[in-house]
Amino acid sequence: MKATHKPKQKSKRDWLVGTWLNGSEWASEVAFTITRSGDSYAIRLRDGYDGEESEVFDTAWDGEVLSFAAHWKSTGRFARYRLSLTSTNRLNVTYTYTDHEMYHRQRTKRNV
Repeated sequence: MKATHKPKQKSKRDWLVGTWLNGSEWASEVAFTITRSGDSYAIRLRDGYDGEESEVFDTAWDGEVLSFAAHWKSTGRFARYRLSLTSTNRLNVTYTYTDHEMYHRQRTKRNV
C-alpha cells in the first residue's frame, strides 16, 4: 500500500507584521510595529530617542502598499506614510510631513 502525502501548503506568513527599524544610524529613530487582525492592520510608531508614540489614523492597505497618517503631539507634526515590502526583511518607507519655519520681513528703506 502506497502512502499518500498532502501537498505542502504555502506559508501564510504576513511579511509586513513585525517591528521595523531604520537601517541608517544617521536617520530617524522611529520604530514601526505592525500587527494584523483579520483584514486590518494596526501600526504603532515609537520614537526611539524620547519614547514618544504618535497617534495613527487613516490606515489603508491596497494589497501592495500600507498607508497611514500620524500626528506627533510634541512637535505638532503631521506625517503621511507609505510602506511597501522590497523583500522579506526590507521595508521601503516614503513619508511627507508638515514643518514650520520663522520668517522676518526684509528690511527696506521704507520699513526701517
